[in-house]
Amino acid sequence: MMKDSATQHSRRVLLTAGVAGGLTTLAGAGAASAAPAERPGGHGPGKPGEEGRNRAAVLRAFARQNAGGDIYEILHDDIRWTIVNGRTYTSKAEFLAEGSAPILDRLASILRMTIKDMWTDGDTVIIRFEGDATATDGVHYHNEYCWIWQMRGGKVVRCHAFLDMIAVRELIERVELT
Repeated sequence: MMKDSATQHSRRVLLTAGVAGGLTTLAGAGAASAAPAERPGGHGPGKPGEEGRNRAAVLRAFARQNAGGDIYEILHDDIRWTIVNGRTYTSKAEFLAEGSAPILDRLASILRMTIKDMWTDGDTVIIRFEGDATATDGVHYHNEYCWIWQMRGGKVVRCHAFLDMIAVRELIERVELT
């Protein structure tokens, strides 16, 4: 039991350090949106209508995922998806086949995504969430994520993804694909 607690703490420290290194300071609760930041050059905050549309599109994508659909429908075909301290994928097809499939193919249930925090600023939406599912071997899979999405026309064109790579590695090593 102590080892599990220490492992959980180590994972949380690694995730927090990765997120903190890339995001500086973020505060808030629930799915609250932070106030728009001042734009460089004194151009004022982002467009409220754009932020509202982006926020709504992201919430629809998460709701679709949790209802058994596909969150990745929101991705632009030419997305650039970077897993921080990992790899960069240069298309939706590449990311789905090589980035997402090694995890999702090992899950027996949908990956339920619970948003913990969300911030919007112009074309950028930052989502901190937890993902939970049951793996094909019957063991619970849990991960913590922070995705920084750049949106254009209701689609994600750029992503920086922070996640617990230890949990991913353990899942991949433990569960063989059939």
